[in-house]
Amino acid sequence: MRPNLKIVIPFLVMGLLVSGCATRQLKNFKEAAAENNWQEIAAAEVDCKADEAACNQLHLLKGDACYRLAKQNTDSVKNYQCAAEQLEQGIHLTSDWANAEAVVGKRAQYFENWCESLRLLRSEQTSTAAATPYNQKLHACAREFLQAPGDLKPAATFFLHNAELAAIRFQINDTGSCQALKQLQQNESQTASEAAQSRYADYHRRLLNDIAGIRASIPGCP
Repeated sequence: MRPNLKIVIPFLVMGLLVSGCATRQLKNFKEAAAENNWQEIAAAEVDCKADEAACNQLHLLKGDACYRLAKQNTDSVKNYQCAAEQLEQGIHLTSDWANAEAVVGKRAQYFENWCESLRLLRSEQTSTAAATPYNQKLHACAREFLQAPGDLKPAATFFLHNAELAAIRFQINDTGSCQALKQLQQNESQTASEAAQSRYADYHRRLLNDIAGIRASIPGCP
């Protein structure tokens, strides 16, 4: 049976237009990034479908722009939220990192910024109930980060153990928490030693101090 061209052609044209929109937006994002115009990228709505080739890059670039603005103290909470959401989407949409990294940069850096956005958003919450979802997302981010190739393992282990410590603090008790803290302290001592020459050395040192301090606050927890 021959296809009805009156039906098929409009759908083909529509598909090309949608794909063209994503390609044009990616070009615009790259040009804005080259000029450090992060506000323009952050303010734009990502215009693509998940299965389009450029869609992952658009989300990664917007997430990066939002993260940069947040680090500049420009509407930090809003931009960290934007960064966390956009980076998560971009990372999960990227299946071919070899090609993506040639365009948008290193995979590990996007993971680091995603996890850091979640960590800082968690700290902005005013209750355990509000902070817990961010901590759960941080833990998941860190576990994925550990599987990513790159030289940022000290960052991934910091985020992982930071999330595990927060989870213990959110449900602190005198029995189970003591054992969990002992195990976490043992794990963190090893990773802190491995991270001693990295830029995350101080983060791990402070985390170890935090673990020790919380252990000391629990009666009968040697």
